[in-house]
Amino acid sequence: MQTLATASMASTYDPSSNLERALALVEEAAGHGARLLALPEQCLQGYLPSLTRYDLEHTSYQVANAERLSDGEALHAIADAARRHDIHVVVGFTERDEWRPEVLFNSAALVGPSGILGSYRKVHQPGDEKHIYHPGENFRVFSTPIGRIGLLICYDLVFPESTRALALARADYLVMPTAWAVADTEVPPEQDRMSEYLTMFGRIRALENQSWFISSNMIGTLGDFTYPGLSQIVAPDGAVRASTGASPGLAVLTADTTAEATHARTVGYLGYQFLKDHRPQIPADVV
Repeated sequence: MQTLATASMASTYDPSSNLERALALVEEAAGHGARLLALPEQCLQGYLPSLTRYDLEHTSYQVANAERLSDGEALHAIADAARRHDIHVVVGFTERDEWRPEVLFNSAALVGPSGILGSYRKVHQPGDEKHIYHPGENFRVFSTPIGRIGLLICYDLVFPESTRALALARADYLVMPTAWAVADTEVPPEQDRMSEYLTMFGRIRALENQSWFISSNMIGTLGDFTYPGLSQIVAPDGAVRASTGASPGLAVLTADTTAEATHARTVGYLGYQFLKDHRPQIPADVV
């Protein structure tokens, strides 16, 4: 059996308060027996205030507060908490390149009881992210004592190749920090079309890869955006097994994750194993 957790977390442009909230969620998840916790995109620094206008002041803020894997204070504080609580944590942050301090990435770090395992740098960049962050160049899967953890971030979800690459690399868990905002603040968050897309994409990506999918979204208002939460844990058959709903805090699930993945691949969809039958080498002819 494995206990998984995901968080809907509010962030601000105060890194110290963001770290305090993140550490509290790590402790709470560990109290539920979780071995894996997902936290949102950019939760340590706060996501961009806008994707349609360049904000020099915010760019300066991100440059000033970015962290390197080697010596980032917030990252190492979370790693210390992960070590104490025997838990793996995926956390979104602004990463500074180790050798070129002006080069920033929108990244997710994986930390665990053994320390910082590494980071994934977001490949697909929407809107004004391109003016601040450099794009990542590859997806990453990390081998851990609790299984293989594959990382993606937010807009990566729209492209099926993202999770397929992770699944083909034998990821047991597809984990996605996100800052996925609503389109219409006048309707309940669950009824917003962007919220529906978030849930829909997550279920599809889990089902088409017959893998566990875990998303962690921001919640509340920051800059021009309002975030609905709706962080979720989706089983390999595409069923949402746990969700925070439109509330801050944790969603926790205890399940036999290996058995459920095996069932999805051998019984769930007529016994078909999608990755086995996948033939990406077949071209499309234009006629």
